[in-house]
This record gives sequence, C-alpha cells and structure tokens, in this order.
Amino acid sequence: MLHIRPATAADVPTILRFIRELALYEREPAAVVATEAGLLRDGFTEPVRFRCLIAELAAGAEEIAAPAGFALFFTSYSTWRGHHGIRLEDLYVTPELRGKGIGKALLARVAQIAVAEGCPRLEWDVLDWNQPAIDVYQRLGANILTEWRIMRLSGDALSTLAAHST
Repeated sequence: MLHIRPATAADVPTILRFIRELALYEREPAAVVATEAGLLRDGFTEPVRFRCLIAELAAGAEEIAAPAGFALFFTSYSTWRGHHGIRLEDLYVTPELRGKGIGKALLARVAQIAVAEGCPRLEWDVLDWNQPAIDVYQRLGANILTEWRIMRLSGDALSTLAAHST
C-alpha cells in the first residue's frame, strides 16, 4: 500500500539519504554538501524555503511502511503569467522500488498541490541522458523546453559578481 504524506522534521535524515542516493544516480555524489541542519532550517522553520513529500510503501496493512521516495519542491514565480508556480527540485524513488508507480504518484500529488494553490504551471529539470524519466514525463504530457538553457552562478563566480559595484 502506497502512502504519500508531507515530510516532517523527523524525516530529515531520510531526505538527506535520498538526496545523496539521487546524486549518486545522477553521477554527482561529491556535489552534495547539504546537511541535516540546513534541511531543518530551510524546510521546517520559518521562513519555509521548500516543501517535501515522502512516499511510503507497505506490502500489506500489517506491515510497517518504509520510505520509498520523495519529492522536494518550492514556490517559483512567472512574471509573464503574473502568478506563482511550483518548481520541483528533486523527485526520487529508491532503485528497488522503481516501476511501481511511486514516482508518478509523487508527481501527481505535487500537481494536485499546484492545482489546489491556483498555480498555472509545474516545472522541473531532467538530465538529457535520463531517457526513462523523459519518456515517463512526456507520456504524462510534459513538454521539453529545448529553447531555454539553465544558467547558474556559484562559488567564486557568484561571490565575484556579488562584489561588483555599480
């Protein structure tokens, strides 16, 4: 039986484990610098910077549900639409439980939240080599925005620009 619920502060160790597993899958395990303290600060104290759902799976009513995956998301804003939306940062299902509809159920729950909150869109990124995920997303009706490129400043480049005076 699949159960999806909002994450609590007690889930932070599981969330961090899922983040590390996702980074390993995405071939960037050394890139994770997130800590439990940071996740607690940003997801479970004011101001809340992200929300998270935990998927739990139990084989039967008597079995204790085990964490199977998560979806971490936050509010974005579209100036063109003049409205907020939802940006999905991470969607992850443990490898041994993939193919059981857990990822689709997590994504559907985030979509339900978006619709309930009046968001005109839900956005996320997918690596260009992750064809199984791309195929699933396209079957759900998602569009790949090929004309846009993600730009990122971090580390020294971010500090250098921030220090620039006008």
